Amino acid sequence: MDEHVSRKLTRRQLLSLGGKTALTAAVLTACGAQQNQAPATNGDTAPDSDGAGGAPALAPATISLMTFGQADQPAFDATVARFMEIQDTVKVETTFAPNDETYYTKIQTQIAGGAQPDIASMQGWGFQPFADTDTIAKMEEWQQRDDFYAAWADAQVVKDYTERNGSVWLMPMQLATMVMFYSKKLFDEAGLPYPTDDWTFEEFVEIAQQLTKTTDGRKQFGYQANGNWFRDIHWIRGTGKQEFDTLIEPKQSTFNQPEIVEIVQMIAADFYYKMNIAPTPADLDSGAGGIEAGASAMKYEGPWWMPRMSTPELREEGKDLPFDVVLMPAQQDGSRPHRSWAEGVTILKTGNEAAAWECCKFMGGEEGQKIFSEVSGRIPNSIALIESFWGPIAKEQFGLENYKAFATAFTSGEVDVISGINRAQFWNEVVKPSGWDPMLAGSASAAEVLPKVDEALQEMLDEYWADRG
Repeated sequence: MDEHVSRKLTRRQLLSLGGKTALTAAVLTACGAQQNQAPATNGDTAPDSDGAGGAPALAPATISLMTFGQADQPAFDATVARFMEIQDTVKVETTFAPNDETYYTKIQTQIAGGAQPDIASMQGWGFQPFADTDTIAKMEEWQQRDDFYAAWADAQVVKDYTERNGSVWLMPMQLATMVMFYSKKLFDEAGLPYPTDDWTFEEFVEIAQQLTKTTDGRKQFGYQANGNWFRDIHWIRGTGKQEFDTLIEPKQSTFNQPEIVEIVQMIAADFYYKMNIAPTPADLDSGAGGIEAGASAMKYEGPWWMPRMSTPELREEGKDLPFDVVLMPAQQDGSRPHRSWAEGVTILKTGNEAAAWECCKFMGGEEGQKIFSEVSGRIPNSIALIESFWGPIAKEQFGLENYKAFATAFTSGEVDVISGINRAQFWNEVVKPSGWDPMLAGSASAAEVLPKVDEALQEMLDEYWADRG
């Protein structure tokens, strides 16, 4: 799901690698369980040893899975179809909700009415309110019972995005990170060498300036900026500073630091209006300036962007834009933290938790991950599979050469912010209207808006912690 929006946690619009849909979307099956219903005792419960070291036999069950958007629908359908092929006890019906601000609200409404799905996909920053209200199930007992830990890569960012208060609540279905995409064509036309993983921020800016030009009235930009806080987090963290006192359950907002003010002024204002190396929002709204349109040379993005640049179909039609990626340029922080996260599935408390776990375990295991990754193009939940499985596919499908950059970036990843206050709430209620919107409009500087951002966020945080006693 795209990490933007108004209480919105919307998903990126991406193209799947193939149309391997094996199931049609089904209407959500109302499970009829109340949100705090005690687990059943007929095998549809959380782990209870059968005395022989294995899981108890499952009673036949039909469970429901809900996920956001249509982009990954073929991948979920194909993965679930395979799960039902290899066993005949658990039937899974899938439904796909709109990829907008209604997704999490929809789940909350369903829980209140006792009609929640048995499994719901969530982002690593989206499940916390459900964990805090005890409406999703903990997973560590099932992990221990089945000795199943393969879905959780050994990385701090995975731990941060799947655990809360000492328990595991989310099973990753994909790893995500962002690196720098570059258009080979525009570099070749300018006679410039491609960037390398050891480049610096100063080199990046110089290259972007060299690649910015206007020819016969057509603008070409060196860098397509993303224009929002959480998609600019890497630039901020590269200074060695961060926007909150701590990234897990923060108590203080710290946007207004000199280093953050300086870099935000560049990426959210000067790149557009002073240096002119990035297309303005108006340029993009008019259809000009996008890297996928051949009008920008670089863009900070994730693997979901690859199908917009080059696919076998685009190459056959002569419409592809050959590209590759590199790590983000080095700034003051020598550790070069990249923005990384995990998205996956949660098990809701419906009485069908054990059956739901079996389905999730397949989807998060190696076979399920290969299906999901091949169909969706997403990075699988195993770092080892990035090089052995996902990388070769990405090279064949999209022409990606430096796929190791994604693994390197992920292992040095940092979370955005994790709180009982959803990150989207920070963005949509404060950071966007008080900070980024005025800067992107060219009507205010970072030095003017970031103190206001801190003040409003601090009020939000203080109220949150006061309510928690």
